[in-house]
Amino acid sequence: MTASRRHFIALAASAAALTASPAAAAGRTYKSQREDDRVLFELCRLKQRDYVDGGTNCVYRRQSGGKDAVIRVDGQKVRCQSEFQCKRIK
Repeated sequence: MTASRRHFIALAASAAALTASPAAAAGRTYKSQREDDRVLFELCRLKQRDYVDGGTNCVYRRQSGGKDAVIRVDGQKVRCQSEFQCKRIK
């Protein structure tokens, strides 16, 4: 093997070792400035139906637990939908 070829192989190996090393700079995570203004939703499923005072209360259980969502509908013959996307409580 000639000297120039050995020199080239050594140079290529050192260049490959330098490019494969871990990054020396600290990383940054992007955070939107309007992230706190977003309205978050979660799944609410029908828990029970109450017929009171000429209307219907549809009680929904939240996916994350917490306080149940109650929707009041005027009319006793109204069917409650089985699930919907309700606003998440912070």
